[in-house]
Amino acid sequence: MSSDDLLPKFKKFAWEYCFSVDVWKDRLPFTRWLPKYRPQKIINDVIAGLTVGLTVLPQALAYANIARLPLVYGLYSAFMGSFMYCIFGMSKDITVGPTAIMSLLVADYGKPLTDNAGEDVLNDPRYAVLLAFFCGLIQIGLGILHLGFVTNYISPVVISGFTSASALTIGFGQVKNILGIKFHNEVFTLDLINIFRHIGETKWADCTLGICCLLVLVVLRMLKNKSQKTLDQFNSSSPLKKRAVWKTFWILGTARNALVVIAASGVTYALIQYDYDDYITITGNVTSGLPPLKVPDFQAPDISKYIIGGLVSIPLIGFLENIAIAKGFARQNGYRVESNQELIALGFCNLAGSFVSSFPTTGSFSRSAINSQSSVASPLGGIITGSLVLLALAFLTPAFYYIPKAALAAVILFSVFFMLDYEIIPHLWRIRKWELLTLVATFFPSLHLGVEYGTLIGIGVDLLMLLFPEAKPSYKVERSELLVICFKQGLHYPAIDRLQTILDEEALLVEEPKSVILDMRNINGIDFSIAEGLRESAKAFMKAGQKVAVVNVRKSVKTILDRAGVKNMPIYETVEIARDRMAATNPETDPAELEAFDTPL
Repeated sequence: MSSDDLLPKFKKFAWEYCFSVDVWKDRLPFTRWLPKYRPQKIINDVIAGLTVGLTVLPQALAYANIARLPLVYGLYSAFMGSFMYCIFGMSKDITVGPTAIMSLLVADYGKPLTDNAGEDVLNDPRYAVLLAFFCGLIQIGLGILHLGFVTNYISPVVISGFTSASALTIGFGQVKNILGIKFHNEVFTLDLINIFRHIGETKWADCTLGICCLLVLVVLRMLKNKSQKTLDQFNSSSPLKKRAVWKTFWILGTARNALVVIAASGVTYALIQYDYDDYITITGNVTSGLPPLKVPDFQAPDISKYIIGGLVSIPLIGFLENIAIAKGFARQNGYRVESNQELIALGFCNLAGSFVSSFPTTGSFSRSAINSQSSVASPLGGIITGSLVLLALAFLTPAFYYIPKAALAAVILFSVFFMLDYEIIPHLWRIRKWELLTLVATFFPSLHLGVEYGTLIGIGVDLLMLLFPEAKPSYKVERSELLVICFKQGLHYPAIDRLQTILDEEALLVEEPKSVILDMRNINGIDFSIAEGLRESAKAFMKAGQKVAVVNVRKSVKTILDRAGVKNMPIYETVEIARDRMAATNPETDPAELEAFDTPL
């Protein structure tokens, strides 16, 4: 196709992509659902938004602790994503904000504010904000270029290993806060060693409060599950009083994180009033007021040194987490989400969030589940959630002073426990044992080296397992006067050595060389390397007085072979025709033909 033909098509595509009304409606999904919105849905969205807001407040504070940032940055990260996703997102159920996994990744890419390794070391928030800015740009760019498919090459097994290792790393990183001991968090193995090393420094008050918080969380979760099952059994004719009672129990169970933190803060406040403030480790002062609206600090020193590594893992893992949640709830509730638009939506959440001092965010499974169970009707529920966070920043931050670290640690520990995907092990053992190797290659390096390196190792092992059949394609041989070799899958450049080895060992480098028929019925396409390999083999067979022929060739394969101009390798329609033709001819080596093989493809 000439450039004159391509130019009009490119102009038409560019015009439709940039100026088509349908494309812009896809890019701004609220233009599709807002005209259909009905006033009676407002109650559902308000209830869902408030319920999620009560969950995100304690979680945001706790996740800032995982990210090694001042606690107020968790709240800074908890509202803008809700606002932006309402405009650009396609899922009514998903809620965007700080999550445990993203916080853990952010902690690895920052500049410590102090060199004192014996204390809880906070990172400079400027680098986390810059990370959000650049992650947003990358995600928007990938979405516009329709590159969301790259995440398809990260298998669910790798994600499972990554998630489980993250849960263990986060959980053991919080055990020290429940015990009231201090040491610098590293990776899982070092945290485990440090816990035993400092176990003698345990503060009984912190430990008692932390364990009590965990027990209350367990009870409230059981209450929530029981009430959910009971509510599902009710119908429209069920007594209103019973439904109201069980709905109250459900709200109490759903808001368990907030209730536990409020109760623990009340205990701490009482102890401080009676001068027992040394017994429990508290959060301390949290910056009050709304975050300033400002451009990220691009003048911060050594930006590339501290965040460059995170610009690969954090945008992709954040998108993976988000799209998995969005598609899961879309299937469950009967609507559709598009991967590239979700990538753009998440990018705007992070980009806009960086202007209000947010660190990188993504969709939260636990809060999205609460959103869905609250019968949210549209993304407007996120506006209520974000507004509640803003109200908390404006008026409630003085009360955060009394929040015990043990209570926040209990909230985190209880949340990440359900991220452990232990059920995948028996499934893999039963279905395909080899994939356990990918799980192990992701899980254990993540515990010792860090989740970002473990994930890269897992992806590498997974891709090697994916490419192994390409490098070692299986085949079968029919032996007679002529050999018929049929490959059972496609031939591409990793298989070139295998192809030539098979031809040599089966037909050429034997006591009596034989001609070969290559049956390509299973071959959808070949590349330059395979064509070059066939060219070399055909030359070698000609020198030995034999031939290589191909049969059952598809149009795409024949096109490559014709363009390659492979000599002395005839193409026949069937194996039977090839046998008849090759048996009737006696190939002779022509020096002119041999010389033609030396001409490059």
